[in-house]
Amino acid sequence: MHNAIQYPPPVRVDMDARRRLIVAFKERQEERSCIFKHLHKACLVAIVMASVLYNRIPLDRSGDHTREASYIISGSFASSSLYVLRYERASCTLAVVQSVPGLGPHQYLHIDRLTPQRVYATSWTAPHITAWAIDGDHPGSGGAPRLRLINQSPITAISSYITSKHSLLFSVGGPTGEVHQLMPETGAIEEKLQEILFVPKEALDQEDKSHRALRYGSHGIEVSSLGQVFVPHLGLNSIWIYNFDPHMKSLEFLTEVKSLQPDDGPRHAVVSEDGKRLYVVTEHTSRVDLYDVTRQAILHRASSFVIEEPQEHSKYRGDTVRIVPSSLTDSSPKSREYIFATTRGTGASQPGHLAVFLFDVEKQTLTNVLRWETPTSGGKANAIEFSPVKSETNKLELVLTDDELGWVSVLEYDLLHNSIRVVATCLLDQINIGASHAVWI
Repeated sequence: MHNAIQYPPPVRVDMDARRRLIVAFKERQEERSCIFKHLHKACLVAIVMASVLYNRIPLDRSGDHTREASYIISGSFASSSLYVLRYERASCTLAVVQSVPGLGPHQYLHIDRLTPQRVYATSWTAPHITAWAIDGDHPGSGGAPRLRLINQSPITAISSYITSKHSLLFSVGGPTGEVHQLMPETGAIEEKLQEILFVPKEALDQEDKSHRALRYGSHGIEVSSLGQVFVPHLGLNSIWIYNFDPHMKSLEFLTEVKSLQPDDGPRHAVVSEDGKRLYVVTEHTSRVDLYDVTRQAILHRASSFVIEEPQEHSKYRGDTVRIVPSSLTDSSPKSREYIFATTRGTGASQPGHLAVFLFDVEKQTLTNVLRWETPTSGGKANAIEFSPVKSETNKLELVLTDDELGWVSVLEYDLLHNSIRVVATCLLDQINIGASHAVWI
């Protein structure tokens, strides 16, 4: 099934043409959902607000803030700042409410939902990772949470992905990966406990450690509930598997499993809540592969493509993959699970795709139930994350980031009617300040 919303072609043009493109975008969307009823005014406000924030002029939004609103944190490939956005469900509006000078560009964010919540970010500058506190009810914030830098920690090579578990921070990127201790009380990144190598030790000094190495190096890391760790490696076309030792706080290498085809390029992976299934999205072939997890390896179970025409995979680049948490659906996690995956267009004129898959546990089948054309190519982004709030029965909220033109959008997926719609959108900042990855607070 192909379900697309028609957007103006996302071509690279001069500034005047870009402004006309934005106006056309707004006019075409007025009849699609409640947000677009007032999109012309909202987008102008968003642009002015982003400009104000870009110049770091203090911004104050007053009013009654209730559970009807959620907050999102986004990074950018073109700005060193982090951005806080407010999403109001009743009015279907999304707006930037804070811009924080950061240590970016911040390519990937991870939120640790332990109390208090903290955000960890990668950076494309000199290799380091940063820890941020989320402070609520800050004076002058109008009720919006405020980001505060806790500390930063140097790493060997620029990281593309981070996650936390067991009061540890795991990161990988290019030729290396690292395990850091986290201070439970503050969330600060402490000592490096282990360095993981994907190249011979004697060759490390000569390896590229910039963000360019992410194109052909390690690109993601996932820690399962059963204590196994999975690292998709783009360049080696394989998935590296480790055992996590909670006493030694270290990873022990188990095996390397090659992808199904020699040109796949495994990019991101996500493991099921019970630790028994691993889903991997491939960058070069835009495919989602499902593996059964054993104690010593992974075994291929099924595959399905994100794009409608697999033979046209050269037009796309597989991106992110996510499992819908069982807490957000009415179905039993033992019977089925929903998987979302995205791919980016290789050029500005090629829209990306978001695909929804259903895994039937009893039948052991992986089925594509929806393919949806994203508003733009996505640039280097087109990343998604689910809201932790179960808004209403049979509906899911997710944020989509666009690096091509700079949009951040909230999407709604209706499980009952198997449909996706854009419910709110705004520019992250000035034109060309595209969004990279966003997380929900």
